[in-house]
Amino acid sequence: MLRFAATLLLVALSGFGAPSTQAETVTADTVTAETEKEARKVEPFDLRADRTGLDYRVFLVRPAQPPPPGGYPVIYLLDGNATVPMMETVIGPTPLEPYGSAVIVGIGYPTDEPFDILRRYRDLTPPTPPEFIPPSRDGASVIETGGRDDFLTFIETQVIPAVEARLPADRQRQTLFGHSLGGLFSLYVLYTRGDLFQTYIAADPAIWWSGQAILSEQAAFLERSKKTGVPPGTALLIETSGKLVERPLPPADAERLKRLRSGQTGREVAATLATVPGLRLAFHDFVEESHGSMLPLAVADALRFAFGRSPN
Repeated sequence: MLRFAATLLLVALSGFGAPSTQAETVTADTVTAETEKEARKVEPFDLRADRTGLDYRVFLVRPAQPPPPGGYPVIYLLDGNATVPMMETVIGPTPLEPYGSAVIVGIGYPTDEPFDILRRYRDLTPPTPPEFIPPSRDGASVIETGGRDDFLTFIETQVIPAVEARLPADRQRQTLFGHSLGGLFSLYVLYTRGDLFQTYIAADPAIWWSGQAILSEQAAFLERSKKTGVPPGTALLIETSGKLVERPLPPADAERLKRLRSGQTGREVAATLATVPGLRLAFHDFVEESHGSMLPLAVADALRFAFGRSPN
């Protein structure tokens, strides 16, 4: 089922392109008119960030069942163009309890591609000195960084209110999922705005970015947590991959990228955070998966962890 999610990604993405005024059915197969009204629905809509003027596409998946008494639990997925189809494949058209009550919100970009690589560099990173910026994939694109605070403000002041205006959401059951630079961003939100979500998932977080600058924010978080702990109910899942897949680069660029990516990984971060009072912490290593192939598996684990269950 979980590996099937990866093969369905391209098929599922066909329903996650341009926004529509009509709710769309998110299933792998064509559903009949009799069952369509009972299916989970995706409602894509675009938002322009007030602070930057940048456009985003939000994929809101509405459960078929009525809300629980306190409102729906909400799982916010970064890289929503790719991760929402993965999540909905895991949940399926007839979800097991309690997963059918999950509202899924993908924060993505106005593109039909699964990822907007350059936009995510900007949105998910701190201001990064040039010597710490890796070579671009095509060798020519300019990588902009430093937009994480703008992006966090956009999520807090525009995305979350837009979701809550459309359906009843439980403010005490909100989850943030990110992979790679998105995992780095999830840790940053936990370290600096830990009250914004209750559950955080950092899948193969890019701890190495900008000379491991996140470790300074981690140190400040650890110091504060000694005095105050963390907000009640705070949970963190860190997952890592076990197989390294090198992307083709000129030898000099490959050697530079290897140096940039050295240092601590999610494994060491998880071991350090095990001392935080009150934090429900879990760690999972996908020994047989690469950075890319682990993504649909991590998305599936995020669903379980958001409902208080351990990763597989």
